[in-house]
Amino acid sequence: MAILSARAKQAYGFSYAFIPALIALIAALALPLGRPGREFFSFEEEFYLASLANFLYLLPLSAGLALILSFMPLRKRLRGDFLSFFAILGFVVLCYWLISSKIAFGLGALISLVALMSVAGYGLSEAGRIKSDAFVATSILLVGFFIALFVIYPLFSVLRSAVVVKGQFTFSQVINVLKSPLFLSMNNPYTPFNELLWIRIFSLFGAALGIALGYWQTRRWRGLLLGLSLGAIAGFLIGIMAFGSGAFPSSLLLAIIVSSISTLLGFAFAILGQRSRLKVIQHSLQAMSLLPIITPPFILAFSMIFLFGRRGLISHDILGFSSNALFGLWGVAAAQILAFTPVAYLVIRGSVNALDPSLEEASLTLGSSPSHLFRTITWPLLRPALANAFLLTVIESFADFGNPLILGGDKQYLAVEVFSALSARFNPNEAAVYGSVLLILVLIVFFAQRLWLGQSSFVTVSGKPSSGRFTPLPRWLEILLLMIFAIWTLLVLALYISIIYGSFVTLWGVNNTLTLKHYQDFSRLGLKVFLDTARIAAISAIPAALLGFLIAYLVVRQRFIGRAFVEFGSMLSFATPGTVMGIAYILAFNTGPWLLTNSLAIIVLAFIFRNMPVAIRGSVAGLAQIEPSLEEASTTLRANSSTTLRRILIPLLRYALLGGLIFAFVRGMTAISQVIFLVSPGNMLATVLLLGWVEQGTIEAGRSDGYSAHFLDAFSHLAFGTT
Repeated sequence: MAILSARAKQAYGFSYAFIPALIALIAALALPLGRPGREFFSFEEEFYLASLANFLYLLPLSAGLALILSFMPLRKRLRGDFLSFFAILGFVVLCYWLISSKIAFGLGALISLVALMSVAGYGLSEAGRIKSDAFVATSILLVGFFIALFVIYPLFSVLRSAVVVKGQFTFSQVINVLKSPLFLSMNNPYTPFNELLWIRIFSLFGAALGIALGYWQTRRWRGLLLGLSLGAIAGFLIGIMAFGSGAFPSSLLLAIIVSSISTLLGFAFAILGQRSRLKVIQHSLQAMSLLPIITPPFILAFSMIFLFGRRGLISHDILGFSSNALFGLWGVAAAQILAFTPVAYLVIRGSVNALDPSLEEASLTLGSSPSHLFRTITWPLLRPALANAFLLTVIESFADFGNPLILGGDKQYLAVEVFSALSARFNPNEAAVYGSVLLILVLIVFFAQRLWLGQSSFVTVSGKPSSGRFTPLPRWLEILLLMIFAIWTLLVLALYISIIYGSFVTLWGVNNTLTLKHYQDFSRLGLKVFLDTARIAAISAIPAALLGFLIAYLVVRQRFIGRAFVEFGSMLSFATPGTVMGIAYILAFNTGPWLLTNSLAIIVLAFIFRNMPVAIRGSVAGLAQIEPSLEEASTTLRANSSTTLRRILIPLLRYALLGGLIFAFVRGMTAISQVIFLVSPGNMLATVLLLGWVEQGTIEAGRSDGYSAHFLDAFSHLAFGTT
């Protein structure tokens, strides 16, 4: 009888969905569903339920019925279906009213939407539509909604302008951009060299090599066709990178150089920190490798001008020559490598620390050589982290526009052309085309990464105790890595010392008289902006890291409809250039039901959805090494998913979470490309102010490239003018 009573209670007991249902009901009845303008905490009587459309009474009716159903003695599956139905009904009614009326959402609408999705999550879980508990089901719905609203919808708004010009659907803008020499030029008519001929030669050579490799691998005609296609494309890309000009080949070559070197250096530093015989190297390595990400990338580029520019301390004062060699692709690559290697290090370090030393001891006991050990054990286990680090640095390189803006010289870059199309040529349609190209390039890299990893298993953390010590590095390799790290340290220290010293002189290279005037100006003009930026970055960092971890958990550990949408959608904001996302947010949230511009909220949201992919990729790499049986054991002991996350996965992935948190905060402090169009009076950010000062400094140094003359006027027009 006791067993039957327990089963009956489980089948007919109340549902905890009554909590979000009650919240939705109170919000719909007691709070305004709309607001008259940009002021979020507005409580005008005309926007309460009693003054709005009659069909909106379906909203509290749905919430009330869900509340009643939560206590009714129904079977869980039937009650779950009813809860889901009424929650979705209320959600659809509220969204329809917001979109059709074009009234900005109010506090009541926001709370009601979130609460109704929570009710739907409980219902889908109880009905068995989502094979997990209510926490996971609710998380899936909320994450999907936020990604659709704050990533997909803004991108759709801006990408639509690539093919809709003055209200007409046309590909004319796309064709104009692709034919423009600013995008790609394969033959310069002003040089005697035939670049197009050599590009064709490279394409033919790549096609021939692809045919040979395809036949050798498959011995089938499909392999020949695949090898022909891939080889011709690879040869063409190599040819245009070597002989072509324009933003496309420059950005592609830059991304390949930066991502390869940054990932290699990040891996080297992570291995050195774990296996060096000098224990002190671990602390100094962590501090030195993270220093470049605590400042905006363009500040490091500016300090490189101090040291290696035409009037640089090292290039001019010590070596005695004056050259513009720093301005160009290699100067931009050096600045990006300094800025993005710490990103690769943060991603790889967690996986390196999670390696099991007992695997290496077993391999050495069986007679493996160190090289064989690295090739067969260490390298395969670190492939997810290396692939994620490569992907993130590719995205960073493509999206960065601060370094190319300052050090680009006479080269064009895709991100800079996005910014130039918007701020100099005032053509959002052209900018959307450039943004689409960048997005396609990043998606190709993403698919290549997935193809490389395949379906392999990389589990190293299984819950079983492990012992032993990691194999020390060979002496020659440790000395080599220590030398690389020493050079890195000296260069980073020199750049930071130049920044500090430059802040105390009147004008670097011209008037080196010591002065405190700059600090006095900063305390008067910039201190408040700096503190506001730190506050905004701190507010956005925690939800960015936690949301990234939650998305990684859902994507890796759960199977549900729309999983691919969540994974790709969460990476799109990071893959898209910041300038494009900034304009996308203005187009999407400047009018209509989702009005957010000219507020602190839109900057915080931009930071959250721009920075969470780092936490996602770091957590994905960490979860790939954790045995799922640990979570299964927790479930067997009747712990729900939230308890498993809090007590098992978060402690094991603390390095990945800490890396995501640090990166989100630092990126919030140093971000420029996206938020430059989102700042408003009272919400100015330090990086926007800094870039304006840096641009004024480059004008005084003698550079005039068309981007500096009316910089602040341009972004102010785009941020606050009509869109």
